[in-house]
Amino acid sequence: MVSGFLLRSIIYVGFLICFSIENIKAIVIFKRQNVNETEPCPFDSIVVFGDSTCDNGNTWRLSNFTYPPIDFFYKGRFSNGPTWVEYLAGFCHVRDLNYAYAGATTDNQFIAAKSGLHFDLPVPGIKQELNDIYLAKMRTANIDFNRTLYIVAHQGNDYLNEPTVNPKKYLPRPPKYSKLEALFKTLVARLITSLHNAAIDFYVLLFRLKHKDVHLYILPMNKIWAEFQQPKVKEELGITDFDHPCVVRENTTYTMCSNPEQHFYWDYIHPSTKVHRYVGYKAYLIVTGKA
Repeated sequence: MVSGFLLRSIIYVGFLICFSIENIKAIVIFKRQNVNETEPCPFDSIVVFGDSTCDNGNTWRLSNFTYPPIDFFYKGRFSNGPTWVEYLAGFCHVRDLNYAYAGATTDNQFIAAKSGLHFDLPVPGIKQELNDIYLAKMRTANIDFNRTLYIVAHQGNDYLNEPTVNPKKYLPRPPKYSKLEALFKTLVARLITSLHNAAIDFYVLLFRLKHKDVHLYILPMNKIWAEFQQPKVKEELGITDFDHPCVVRENTTYTMCSNPEQHFYWDYIHPSTKVHRYVGYKAYLIVTGKA
């Protein structure tokens, strides 16, 4: 329940920083320029709440068109092209209303959301995007909730903006144990991922039991990320570099690689538009019941 009304169709994306790898059957969509969408989507519009993974330029406009810099990022997107929610809207032939802001945390009252070149630009948290911006506008609007898909996407800015106390500040780092330390970090990262996903699964179950008339979709980013490890998918996407970003920032200076179409990551944390398109198509398969 959100401020007096129930969202009829919701897709939640838990876009974590680290993922476990498993073998998943791949669906390749990049041989052809256009995707053949044969199944209509069960809604007429998409409303988006989230962060930089789906921001279509809101933070860019808030920064007076200075961040992210237009010479290195596509029209305010944190990528070299449209985001996955824009691709999803295109596949479904519906309009999208985007309230996502790069840098958004889940709740500004819990962890402050910031963005900008110097990380000093306050932005709404996801809860504020919904309560303070969207609800304020829609109170007098005529919205068919049965034909509206609401997307909530969060990549993990809560972890990035306010991590727990770092033991490195207090403990010396013994070089000869660097491999052991790396292994420990990997195990901890996997544990955090598992606990986070388990918590999502638990609350999804509770939500479905309480709101049986709501269609709740989960976009399993850990499984989708696993697909990108498959040689066939790598070949079809034409991506050869999965480790290095195309756009590199040093202080306030940006540089771009000479082979942007071959990079999985556009900057150090955000994927390229090829990856966004793949994710958008996976979301399309889920909402149309073809996944």
